[in-house]
Amino acid sequence: MKTHTSTARAALAASAVVLAVLGALSGCAGSAPAAFHDPSASAIGASTSTSTTPTPTPAAPSPDDPIDALTAWHACAVLGLENYVAQNPGAALHPYDVSVPPTKNPDGSFQAIASFSLPQPVEGAKSIVYICTIGGTLGNPTLLNVTTKDV
Repeated sequence: MKTHTSTARAALAASAVVLAVLGALSGCAGSAPAAFHDPSASAIGASTSTSTTPTPTPAAPSPDDPIDALTAWHACAVLGLENYVAQNPGAALHPYDVSVPPTKNPDGSFQAIASFSLPQPVEGAKSIVYICTIGGTLGNPTLLNVTTKDV
């Protein structure tokens, strides 16, 4: 088992910015039209009054907001992609598993686990995992610790 402590701030910050932008944009994707006008209602003579209140736009994440679980996992995945996958052609990141979310630590940081396939079969191991402790803010995520392990 290898344990490294470093600061890969540039990669983590870029990951956080991408997730923040995607999160802000996703609030717009499912919005419905503000009002619906039924032309047949006026033709029949039915009197209906529709009052619509615009749905407030969710607040865009701030760079000063604390890191969240999904951003911590994404930062750990990027770290593994840049280190393990880049050095082991054929290895690939496993998708985020909602049944195993990152764990929030008492200090507000998260322990996230990103799993990667092995480039070639290895007896006794099915994958490599990066176990990362990520803290800080969305604008300045901080890698506190990373451990790699074969499982």
